[in-house]
Amino acid sequence: MNTPRPIADLICLGRDIVSHPRMVLLNRGHHRWTSAGVIAATAVASTVIPGGHHLFAAAVLLAGPSWALDVIGALAHGLWQSGRIWSDLECQCCGDDPDDEDGDPDPDEPTDDGGFAADIETWLKNTTPTRNA
Repeated sequence: MNTPRPIADLICLGRDIVSHPRMVLLNRGHHRWTSAGVIAATAVASTVIPGGHHLFAAAVLLAGPSWALDVIGALAHGLWQSGRIWSDLECQCCGDDPDDEDGDPDPDEPTDDGGFAADIETWLKNTTPTRNA
């Protein structure tokens, strides 16, 4: 049985918040705040739609816990970044993880390892153009 992605994400979040709460909070500091957008959009829509307060209440019930976790994560990440809490942790999203370093200082530049393109370039440089008369 395949679980839909949002449900699987919630299951993993519930599991991880119990086993690694500090790391989950640091990672939530980098979250996109989608739940806050959902709540804001339904707040605006509830002013236009008759009975929209029910829609707004549903949005707060569904997206509120995620939004609260985002806010707490952002605060925790700010405190961690200033060195006030959890100095023994490294944020996986900030790039402070030593496993991220692969020794390649500029991964955007392709490596010149020769090959067919280098052979053609060398041939073109060494060949003098001739004209047919």
